[in-house]
Amino acid sequence: MTLARDTQLGGASPGATWQRPGSAAWFLDHRQARLPLIDVQEDIIRRLFERQGHPIERFLDLGAGDGALSRLMLASFPDAEAVLVDFSEPMLAGVERRLAGAGCWRIARADLSAPEWRTAIPSGAYGAAVSSLAIHHLPAERKRELYAELFALLEAGAMFVNLDYVRVRGPLHGLWEEALLENSLRLERERGGTRTADELGRNLFDDADEDRPDAVDDQLGWLRDAGFVDVEVHFKWAEAAIFGGTRPAREERAK
Repeated sequence: MTLARDTQLGGASPGATWQRPGSAAWFLDHRQARLPLIDVQEDIIRRLFERQGHPIERFLDLGAGDGALSRLMLASFPDAEAVLVDFSEPMLAGVERRLAGAGCWRIARADLSAPEWRTAIPSGAYGAAVSSLAIHHLPAERKRELYAELFALLEAGAMFVNLDYVRVRGPLHGLWEEALLENSLRLERERGGTRTADELGRNLFDDADEDRPDAVDDQLGWLRDAGFVDVEVHFKWAEAAIFGGTRPAREERAK
């Protein structure tokens, strides 16, 4: 079920590509088959929260898109309420379909590129927060600010987990994009399509200048600066990473 409240904040944002219906539809089409190792990554997120054991009555999904990560969380915590934060109407158009029968959820239409996004969500503390392939659109300083804002919204013992695209230097640079293109080309052939790798690549990467990935080590430091503890990388493959931290059960700043 979706609750009555559906709050909206406008404004231009990094990642504005996802305001275009064509771009959003492409991303959501066969998401599981297109994104490299996404099934493995989502399974890790599920296990993280189930093994941590912190009770979750309500959680944030930042840059929620059509609610894929919220559905995963609601499957593990069926009594929780999901608050999906996004500003892309084409992405959010798929939420009703994705979360049909998944439990209790609501949408907060807001742009993470400014701190005012917090005014669009229900007040009070949250038992968890997740994000998937969204925060990398923000510049470095805004990422730092967002992590601090998020820390303030979490209850003691709550965990934040971010599945995202990060900056890589060295031999594995570009491997994630290569795998994404390979997967997309395979899907094209399986569906009888005739587009070439070059054509698909233009569709995939023409808006890459909207990406602002930062190194995972830098982001771990920003999480610690915000106050998170147990900050670590849970998964890393080329540019794909899962990382996060926990608000201390006692109010102690991270060392």
